[in-house]
Amino acid sequence: EPKIILLDEIGAGINRTLLGKIAEKIKALNTDRGLTFCLIEHDLDYVSRLCDEVIVMAEGKLLTRGSVEAVRRDERVVEAYFGGGKYEGRA
Repeated sequence: EPKIILLDEIGAGINRTLLGKIAEKIKALNTDRGLTFCLIEHDLDYVSRLCDEVIVMAEGKLLTRGSVEAVRRDERVVEAYFGGGKYEGRA
């Protein structure tokens, strides 16, 4: 009887229809059985369907945490994952 389930990049290589069914099952297990899920996932649209809070890490360190919308707007996240290398944690 697990209390937490860890999932690593479940969206990699899976079509959107199946990914939607997986999301429905995750939500049902959370609601019906009280299971907590920890996802490692880069697809923020998918994460936003499932998660109340997001933790973003870069280079093994906590970068930020908060709602998906707050994380999307965070300049450190934009720089670390999409930007031109201005992220202060880089060597």
